[in-house]
Amino acid sequence: SKGHLRVRLLITLFLCLAAPAWAQCVEPQMPAVVDGNAASADQMRAALADARAFIAQSGIYQDCVRQDLALARAQAAAEGKTVDPAAEVAAKARIAASQQAQDRVGQASNAALTTYKMVHAN
Repeated sequence: SKGHLRVRLLITLFLCLAAPAWAQCVEPQMPAVVDGNAASADQMRAALADARAFIAQSGIYQDCVRQDLALARAQAAAEGKTVDPAAEVAAKARIAASQQAQDRVGQASNAALTTYKMVHAN
């Protein structure tokens, strides 16, 4: 029907216009690990701020990858196809790796803070 064709054309147009934005998922770099034994108060605060920023940026990155995959699925569906299974696996692997990096940064930051508090206890 004409209505169905219009919807498919609008979806395709939207995906083409959106492609440059969603294709730019940039994974953030993990921050340096601080030594809680040797860190000053300012270094510890900066390290914790870097860790929080990394965790937030990683969440944005993961959302971007999910959105990228959802748009690829929608585009494939609009064309009567399915998304390449390798692309699905790759996207899921990118998300899992990013989540693991978030976990490592969180654990390292907590450990450094615990050590810092023990060393600098009054």
